[in-house]
Amino acid sequence: MRVLVTGDRGKVGVPVAGYLRRAGYEVIGFDLADGADVLDLAAVSRAARGCAAIVHLAALAHDTAGRPEQIMAVNVLGTWHVLLAAEAAGVSRVICFSSAQALGIAEGEQLPDYFPVDDDHPRRAMRPYGLSKVLVEDLCAGFTARTGIPTVCPRPVAVWAETKHSSVEAQWRDRPSTEWEPFWEYGAFVDARDVAAAVDLGLIVPLSGHHRVLLCADDIAGTGPSLDLAARLAPGVPVTDPERYLAHPYAALFDCRAAATALGWKPAYGWAGHETNSGRGSGGDTGRDAAGAVSAADPRPPARPPTP
Repeated sequence: MRVLVTGDRGKVGVPVAGYLRRAGYEVIGFDLADGADVLDLAAVSRAARGCAAIVHLAALAHDTAGRPEQIMAVNVLGTWHVLLAAEAAGVSRVICFSSAQALGIAEGEQLPDYFPVDDDHPRRAMRPYGLSKVLVEDLCAGFTARTGIPTVCPRPVAVWAETKHSSVEAQWRDRPSTEWEPFWEYGAFVDARDVAAAVDLGLIVPLSGHHRVLLCADDIAGTGPSLDLAARLAPGVPVTDPERYLAHPYAALFDCRAAATALGWKPAYGWAGHETNSGRGSGGDTGRDAAGAVSAADPRPPARPPTP
């Protein structure tokens, strides 16, 4: 299958494009680093000709990546150009990356309505990047309704390379408060390899309609059990599925059932970078004892038991 991948030279684009090539796809790259701009509709349309699908990753990927008007132009108008090119090329589907930031609960913007956060959570982003992703999702939904071409909007949380785990652990050893300062991000992360696997599934599984799917590891990156950290760092946020954490005290505070249902996706890599069949799978034996609750007299969350 010939697939256009925009933003193939980016942080997520590199592992996604590499994964697809190894899986046998013919990948056509399109990146500003090579002079290819999604704001150039003619260029996007030329690149899309002959492609069976498009994976759209090109974006200004953070509020600090440009001025608000630049973020909106690249992320929203650029996506519209990709969708127009997809329609003209007659592709079978579009994988268009959104972000968990569309929910408006990242980087201290506001706390979620509940844990675990799922794809039904209201979208309350107000900052340029997150708001641009809300608009991107709506563009894709309207595009699918008009053309019948399926669209999938993956919503990854923080995307980590496989080497990230050790650097985070070292950072916490040197300065423990960096786990929750300046913001606690709910211990949420997803391995780049799992993101690439979700893209692969999005290209091959039978699909119709428009789908928005969170992508998150099954467990948290954190020094204590999920609900202990949540009680301390996100007080007052209700837990809608406490049994989930009885079975797996370190279970993620994000629920990826929509990705499992639509794509058949399940993350293979957790906090230590190990495959989930090593005993760290959601709902399985964690191989560790639950740590105690956080003491009000202790300014730090409790030490996490060692990874088996």
